[in-house]
Amino acid sequence: MNFIEKAFVSVSNVPSGRHEGKRRDAFSDARLSGSRVLVVEDDFIIALDVQSSLEEAGAIVVGPAFTLSQALELARRENVSAATLDLRLGHESAASVAAVLEERHIPFIFCTGQPVGDPVRRAWPHTKVLSKPASGHEIVAAIAEIIRTAH
Repeated sequence: MNFIEKAFVSVSNVPSGRHEGKRRDAFSDARLSGSRVLVVEDDFIIALDVQSSLEEAGAIVVGPAFTLSQALELARRENVSAATLDLRLGHESAASVAAVLEERHIPFIFCTGQPVGDPVRRAWPHTKVLSKPASGHEIVAAIAEIIRTAH
């Protein structure tokens, strides 16, 4: 169960087992076991939610990186299988992070609230884009797909 669902379950007194089984079944098909996934997201709550979803699917999360400098450092030096990038980190663009990942042949997705006309989205037209708020299942499925197609 991701961070948001845990908070909702504890507040609403709904038995957690009811939601956990469905979530585990949905994520078990993704097969992220052992994959190292870089998470670049400037919103703390969203970053924790993405991290929780990926970890439940078996991934090892690198980061999360909340700033451009953190993201660039991790993108340059860490061994990762894939990444999920927010297009904007505060007022800065994640384009340089995407360029580093592309140079290293590391597949990535964008998870963003930025409009279709955003220059970074146009620079990587074949990159999968998930609109915020994306569900944990959508993120896990997208990461699993790009890892599978990259190999």
